[in-house]
Amino acid sequence: MSNLNIPQNDLNILHDYIISLGGSEELWSRIVSCEGVLAELYYWCRTGQLLGKYEPEGISISDCIAWQVDHFKAYMDREENNRWHRERLFVQSLESLLDVSEGRADVLAKIRGEGGESGTDREDV
Repeated sequence: MSNLNIPQNDLNILHDYIISLGGSEELWSRIVSCEGVLAELYYWCRTGQLLGKYEPEGISISDCIAWQVDHFKAYMDREENNRWHRERLFVQSLESLLDVSEGRADVLAKIRGEGGESGTDREDV
């Protein structure tokens, strides 16, 4: 588990928060298995601000959020749009941070902008 000394009641609240936003039990297991991501989530829920201390491969939660916002530009016409739901955007950014910390080179490359992915639907950018 974690060395963060998060009270069990707070862990239960964090779990319910993740699930309420559409996260799965698998995602929750990944979060509690990664102390850095769990710390980011705990800080966010306590303060409403980003901690930004966990940086696998030099990527922070802020980088993941910026990438998610840019990535969602391609989906702006869809009815379901996370750019208007900051909590879901944060959870998806946590998932991206987990992917990077678990060695997902494809996600890391996308966040770094390698391969031309920018999230825009314009070909001239």
